Amino acid sequence: MPNQPDNVKRLRAALTNTLKIDLRVNPIEIKTKGDALLIEGTVGGIRQKKRALLIALSLEGISGVIDRLRVLPASHMGDREIAAHIGDAFTQEPMLNSSKITLEVSNGEVDIEGKVSSLTHKRLAGVLAWWVPGVAEVINSLEVEHPEEDRANEVTDALRIVLEKDRLVDESSIKVTTEDWVVRLSGAVKSEEQREAAENDAWYVWGVNDVINELEVVNVL
Repeated sequence: MPNQPDNVKRLRAALTNTLKIDLRVNPIEIKTKGDALLIEGTVGGIRQKKRALLIALSLEGISGVIDRLRVLPASHMGDREIAAHIGDAFTQEPMLNSSKITLEVSNGEVDIEGKVSSLTHKRLAGVLAWWVPGVAEVINSLEVEHPEEDRANEVTDALRIVLEKDRLVDESSIKVTTEDWVVRLSGAVKSEEQREAAENDAWYVWGVNDVINELEVVNVL
């Protein structure tokens, strides 16, 4: 079994070689905490953040990961401005009208608490928070008023709703399937930007462990 310093080296190598993260530009601190790894720093996007955690969890002898990775915000926004934008998004979303949600924002990190009526509502609220361009992290602490069994098709349904609401994506030709909490996107989109936005939406959905993006970019004349 590899020792923990070896795992730190392996993870740093994977961040550089697999995820193409320049650790000189984006320093990431990796520490051992017993059988767990603590990862702290900033990465370029949600895909890099989630894949970094997956790689860390896959290392032999690692029992858990303490996630302190942030995503580089798309634009600079103060905490009050972030909270205002998220609050407006929740207010304007009909599915969340009856939900009791509170927000805490600190240095771009958003903690969503309260109660919603279903897991779909919980997932939608988390994505709406991630869509605010100044957000660096979302902690989705929402509780479901009437606990329900989580299933793969529930993740699929929630992501379909998200894609329908995303103005950057034409979801009409996107197929979504979920198995073992891994989302697969297939079909066609009109640009690389749409392809990336659809994948980001999948990563934003609470409970998704991995995303396989098989979307093809089809140029329309």
